[in-house]
Amino acid sequence: MPIAQMKTNYKFSSDAARTSFLDEAAGELSEILRKPLPAIMVMLDDCSMYMNSSEDTVFFAEFRYILPQECADCKSEFLKELADRMLSLIQKHTHVDPYRIYMQFTEMTREGAWRYTG
Repeated sequence: MPIAQMKTNYKFSSDAARTSFLDEAAGELSEILRKPLPAIMVMLDDCSMYMNSSEDTVFFAEFRYILPQECADCKSEFLKELADRMLSLIQKHTHVDPYRIYMQFTEMTREGAWRYTG
């Protein structure tokens, strides 16, 4: 199961705005990772965050995924697309400075990943 674990000190304007971000993140990941939407998990934690002596908006995201088989020969292009699209999405919803966004990408093996059975 592809998982996006995200943390931020950004305060969404409403529950609907937060849900809209989560929904769009799941949809983007489903498309990029070529997985059905029910197989995508996104998590977002509100927490205190401090970076460079400031509590200005900051965002951390870890993406765990299985590389789509058709991308095996173009992994760097796949990772660039994943990073660019998620950076754009995060900025669209939070307006956070791109220098205050940290993303981590963890490729999982098929054998070590949960299997979607739907």
